Amino acid sequence: MCSKLGFGIIIAIFCVAAGMARPSAHHSFSAEFDEKNCAEVTGKLVGVDWQNPHPYFFVEGKNLKGQIAKMTFQTSSIANMTRGGTPRAFFMENMNKDVTVRACASINGTDNRFAASWVRIGSDGPLHRTGQDVERIFGSNN
Repeated sequence: MCSKLGFGIIIAIFCVAAGMARPSAHHSFSAEFDEKNCAEVTGKLVGVDWQNPHPYFFVEGKNLKGQIAKMTFQTSSIANMTRGGTPRAFFMENMNKDVTVRACASINGTDNRFAASWVRIGSDGPLHRTGQDVERIFGSNN
């Protein structure tokens, strides 16, 4: 009887702990970013953090308020980036180069945090898709 009670307590503690854990489920674009507040941002590519579920890259330049800042850009998944022709090597090869990024601003008030739709190296390089196409630039919204 005591062992059954002890086992039940362990299960109850596990369930409570699991319920308190931060969920890692994927969320919608609109939960974090404002698809009506998108703009092109220019600056120098200064870093990349290639992690799951979303890689990030960093640009130093003028933010949406016209201030010089280091900005964070969230991308699509690693698999989508690689399949779409924008792997980690692309960012590493272009470090410290001038870039233009089309991105939508964060809705939670975090300054200088964006979801990137595409990035271009230089002023006339090809567009490299990096995220959701919420503005339908590429003809879809995924």
